Amino acid sequence: MEEYRVEECEHDDNNNKTEEDTQMVESEQNNKDVEVAPALISVHPTQNSVAVAVGSDLRVFNFLEDCAVTLVDESGGASHNDSIRAIKYGANGKLFVSAGDDKLVKVWSTESWRCISTVCSEKKVSAVAVGNDGFHVCFADKFGVVWVVNLPGVDGAEVPLNKKAVPFLAHYCSIITSLEFSPDGRFIISADRDFKIRVTIFPKKSLDGAHEIQSFCLGHMEFVSCLAFICTSDCSQGILVSGGGDSTVRMWDIISGSLLDTCEVGAKAGQLNSDSIEGNCSTVTDICTIPDCTLVAVAIQSLRGIMLLCCDIPSQTLSVAKVKTATLITIKTVINSNKGWFSLHVLETCFITFA
Repeated sequence: MEEYRVEECEHDDNNNKTEEDTQMVESEQNNKDVEVAPALISVHPTQNSVAVAVGSDLRVFNFLEDCAVTLVDESGGASHNDSIRAIKYGANGKLFVSAGDDKLVKVWSTESWRCISTVCSEKKVSAVAVGNDGFHVCFADKFGVVWVVNLPGVDGAEVPLNKKAVPFLAHYCSIITSLEFSPDGRFIISADRDFKIRVTIFPKKSLDGAHEIQSFCLGHMEFVSCLAFICTSDCSQGILVSGGGDSTVRMWDIISGSLLDTCEVGAKAGQLNSDSIEGNCSTVTDICTIPDCTLVAVAIQSLRGIMLLCCDIPSQTLSVAKVKTATLITIKTVINSNKGWFSLHVLETCFITFA
């Protein structure tokens, strides 16, 4: 919670108390109107590094060298000057993208951790995705439009810092909450607050737009909050999983759009959590998978911990494998005098600590 400061004034005690109370009330009222961005986390595909964003603050920790990464941005100043809403590594781990309310999409090289391209969005950005080839970055704005920018020669220094994005597809004024490329790169999947998941064929000429829809995955009864793919050697094309405001995690066949299975994670979380929280306390806020693993880590709004689901690929079913609650597994390392850092146990739990 924010600390409130009250300046000292040369008045009697009654006046001081009145001014202090007034300032406290005004500050609390102002805070009600401020939207707080959720903490975001993204893990390198080979777990070499992890990135976290809290507000406008973006930080990266290198697990291989056991140290914090210095981000280099030629624009000077902070990388972002407003809340970051989306961060993501590319499938090959060479690129990392951050974007948010400052309408800037930053593309970073994970080898040098230098910002190699800055793309200006017309609207605030709500989701990002990196093409499997590393040559395309897609981002969605809060008006439901997905934009694409090509990044030829991303390994060279000749990439301009400011590139122009072009509209790629649209969800017609519905906020897009998540973007994912399929493991084979053939499709881009977009989810929105109108309960829809759209599977679009990614065209060879991306700058001409995406006009061919493969399927719609319909079944969520509330907004869709997150997407991820389960991908193993036995299922290289991947199986899509989604979470949403209806307290479920669902598994999909993206070719046909058919629903394969539904796991009622909210009911399970409700049995474990006795705390009373206003509103829908069982919203699935995030899901996470790693390559060659059939476990799905699920974050639920009311659950102080992580729920692990197991995907049985032959039977195409989801089931609860484990719930990690009560004891929080955190590793904190101080990296400077003002901030704290964190590490995480992949697919067990991940909790961010800022000192």
